[in-house]
Amino acid sequence: MVSDRYLATTGVQRMAEHLRMLQRLGDAPVVTELFQHTDLGSSDLVVVTRDLPGLFSLIAGTLASQGVNIISAQIHTRADGIAIDTFQVNDPTGEAVTSAARWAGRLDTLRAVLTGDTQVTTLLERRRAGRPAAPAGGPAKITLDNHLSDDYTVLEVKCPDRLGLLYLVTRTLAELGLDIATARIATEIDQAVDTFYVHDGRGRKIQEHDTLGRVREALERALVQPL
Repeated sequence: MVSDRYLATTGVQRMAEHLRMLQRLGDAPVVTELFQHTDLGSSDLVVVTRDLPGLFSLIAGTLASQGVNIISAQIHTRADGIAIDTFQVNDPTGEAVTSAARWAGRLDTLRAVLTGDTQVTTLLERRRAGRPAAPAGGPAKITLDNHLSDDYTVLEVKCPDRLGLLYLVTRTLAELGLDIATARIATEIDQAVDTFYVHDGRGRKIQEHDTLGRVREALERALVQPL
């Protein structure tokens, strides 16, 4: 039901927590839990829900609209279509958000997005209306490799980190009709190093040279957009 990577990277205690969340999913469209790590200046947000197109992008965009910075992420989708996604997050100043009231509002907003009651674009427009847009960062290095994995095209994006960057990348992949099977999201000082294992929606690698070029060009355009 789960991938070997999930088993290799998830501790026993966290697996037990995921199982409890899965049991609650039968009565709700999405289940969230927040685990605080004040010593690390961050929190782990776990989202368990039924997979849907562009799920990663919806979560990333919602968090960006709420001023939540994604430090790293681990996404897993079970064979039955249940997604178990974990986001290590903090606020843009590098501090953990420990206010229960603030998180309650943010999680309510996330549930509204995942159930279709609210649109990410609307949330981002509201955020832009109240403050200057975050400027684009420096040039991005984008690589696509079909040799690192037997089943997926491996996409790596390296560029200066900024709030909403992950949303720009994952939204672009969703618009291209690409499915993200797994991802490793990391930040090294001020540089994002994001790796995505993707296929074309029919379970195939992206083999055509022209298609690979279109993916690269679309990401290059997206990553210079303000947010």
